[in-house]
Amino acid sequence: MEIAICDDEAIIQEQIKTWVMQEQPNSSVTLYGTGDSLLAAQTQFDIIFLDIQMEGTNGIETAKILRERNGEPILIFITGIREYVFEAFDVAAFHYLLKPIEEQKFRQVFSRAMEEVGKRKGRQRDLVMIKTKRQNFTLEKSSISYIESRGKKVAIHTA
Repeated sequence: MEIAICDDEAIIQEQIKTWVMQEQPNSSVTLYGTGDSLLAAQTQFDIIFLDIQMEGTNGIETAKILRERNGEPILIFITGIREYVFEAFDVAAFHYLLKPIEEQKFRQVFSRAMEEVGKRKGRQRDLVMIKTKRQNFTLEKSSISYIESRGKKVAIHTA
């Protein structure tokens, strides 16, 4: 899972990274200090933790640009200011965590975000339904190497 943490406070970055790695040790976590550096990375992330008040492009503007580029990442805002909550809805934020972040609340939100990533990835898989006389099954299109016609029968060769 590709995760970005974009916050101008190094302490918050490390705190969130620690919690993420405890919950999802195989994740790739990348840290950014500004929205501009996150945007410059041009990386596809599954989940982005995004501070709102930062130097340069703020978190709301960064989120708008991310949505224009590839509307899919799960955005979780982390901020000390409640007033931005309605603007967060405008960019389809998954959640809005207030600083100081409570560990239990973080774990709940992160768990739900991981479930949502799983659902989205499941929808993205292209599946083919195969029906035979004896059974039905599905295959991922990406696993099919080639299909061969043998008279009235078909052979599907997979990786």
